[in-house]
Amino acid sequence: MANDPDPRSNLAIAHWGEHANGGGDRLAWELARVFEDAPFYVGWRDESIEPADIRAEQLIQGRLLNRALERGGLARQLAHLVGWQLAEPLREYDVLVTSGNEPLFYVAPTEQTWVAYIHHTNRRQSDQISEVKSARFSRLRLLLHYAIRVLFDHNTHRPDRYVVNSELVKRRVERYWGVPSEKISVVYPPVDTHEYDPNDEETGEYYVTLSRLDWHKDIDGIVRAFNDLESRLLVAGDGPERERLERLAGDNVEFLGYVDEVEKRRLLAGAKAFVFNGRNEDFGIAPVEALAAGTPLLGVEEGMTQFQVVDGKNGYTHTRAGEGGPPLVETVRRFETEGVDWSPSEIAAFADRFSVNAFHEGMRAAVDAAVSSADITPPWYEEYEAGD
Repeated sequence: MANDPDPRSNLAIAHWGEHANGGGDRLAWELARVFEDAPFYVGWRDESIEPADIRAEQLIQGRLLNRALERGGLARQLAHLVGWQLAEPLREYDVLVTSGNEPLFYVAPTEQTWVAYIHHTNRRQSDQISEVKSARFSRLRLLLHYAIRVLFDHNTHRPDRYVVNSELVKRRVERYWGVPSEKISVVYPPVDTHEYDPNDEETGEYYVTLSRLDWHKDIDGIVRAFNDLESRLLVAGDGPERERLERLAGDNVEFLGYVDEVEKRRLLAGAKAFVFNGRNEDFGIAPVEALAAGTPLLGVEEGMTQFQVVDGKNGYTHTRAGEGGPPLVETVRRFETEGVDWSPSEIAAFADRFSVNAFHEGMRAAVDAAVSSADITPPWYEEYEAGD
């Protein structure tokens, strides 16, 4: 390493697996664009969802392990546990950048610099552990959660540097994994803010929410609130909760299902406001996309969402029922009466801090910091190199 003027020239990227074309996959693909000459490995490859400019190489091989990856669930987790430890192709590189939690099972060579980008700690065993009280066999589950924490703790101190998607996740990595603050960089996920424009559509007479229709997005709370309002709500996205939500919704709530990128940009730019209710969100890409479209955000006062709203400027926050703050119904009524202070262009400018360019700059800086801190060259050796 001491004689290499640019350690990033021998760098590889490894992502836990291409499974859903979700936010984690898109971030990993953007990592491949940050370090465009670096080879890109994935634990499990799904060529059908890869962008045209990305070509991955599957890392975990073998008939038995591949069958486990296909099966999913616990079998998939065990396949990752076995497959990532050696990960032989990764060991020849000076610098490794990984994406996701599963690569933390990797055991890196002494001189390799390792930067690990993660989106969350194991939340069911950490900040969401209180949810076990309402589950069946809660005491048995607590014992299982403890075992998982003990097992995983061996993995959490190996990378030279962690990169996380928000200050909130940084706090969790410090608290639950015991990683020192100085070893953690915050680099927000890359949002294509440049693809959105307040002029894409004139503001219409509707509110919009967009996400996977799953329990942790708490679309229930949004639908129930709009059942008590006359305002029109459009719900974009699909998922296991859709049928139940449709039965719950009043006539002023319309479900659009999956929408493509063109329709998404139009919907966001044309909405009076974007409504978001995700539970303690690690980051939240959809709210940022709405802001990039110049659309005010009505977001729950939790997680990263609370910091994406500058109250009264680009939107308003609300709290869940029984938590003491203004509920969503009151927040919508306040927005209808008072509006927001910032213009659509000012709201869009606020979102630039979450742009793709900011992500590229942040990741390069994080890798440089990791390489510098991991340098094992004795100080006296540099004097000989310099000819002193």
